[in-house]
Amino acid sequence: KWDSNVGEGISWSSAYQSWMWKRGAGFDVVTYDGNSTPGRTVQHNLGRIPEMIWIKCRNTAESWVVGHKGLNGGTNPWEYSVRLNDNHTQTDYPYFNDTAPTSTLFTLNNNGQVNGTGTNDYIAMLFASVEGISKVGYYTGNGSTQSITDVGFTPRFLIIKSATQTYGWFVVDTLRGWPVSGSGDDDKVLYLDTNGAQAQWNVASATATGFDLPQDGGVNGNNEKYIYYAHA
Repeated sequence: KWDSNVGEGISWSSAYQSWMWKRGAGFDVVTYDGNSTPGRTVQHNLGRIPEMIWIKCRNTAESWVVGHKGLNGGTNPWEYSVRLNDNHTQTDYPYFNDTAPTSTLFTLNNNGQVNGTGTNDYIAMLFASVEGISKVGYYTGNGSTQSITDVGFTPRFLIIKSATQTYGWFVVDTLRGWPVSGSGDDDKVLYLDTNGAQAQWNVASATATGFDLPQDGGVNGNNEKYIYYAHA
């Protein structure tokens, strides 16, 4: 199903959707074998500092580990992580060896979820902000309504995750149904941490420079911390 040269696959109905990134300035993919060595470094080809990293062991049942520059409110964020496959809050654990990534490499400890024995195979997906195209960001909720304007463009795809509350990974996009303006529980939402079908929820409204948030604890609780990724 994955060898089609005109799309992502064959024999799929319109009920399926994928999001596909091209390797370049804003996205890179790296595969590596574990070596169970603390402080191990892995090189990448992003050409800039990764701001969000997803890591998954490919041949054993391990969680998806996510590092993000906005964890812990942006203070020493690479000492913390969240998991893509559940709604847990951020954890102070040195998956990234308490070391910020650089424009050429990222650092890992010897945990099996990111760098186990030599028989473990891993994949890492690296994301970075590119002006006018993508934005890796974070914000603090205010419990009311607020506008996030540092995106710098109108997003067509948006992921939001609370770092401090047990809410899931909200995903909206304009193809499935995400209003550019207006309000109401009409956003078609998927959750990366569950296998459920899309639901309707008022997640946010896209604007010319970012998105407006409603008064909702899942995306805008008072003094709660959130991370996001937006793409044009």
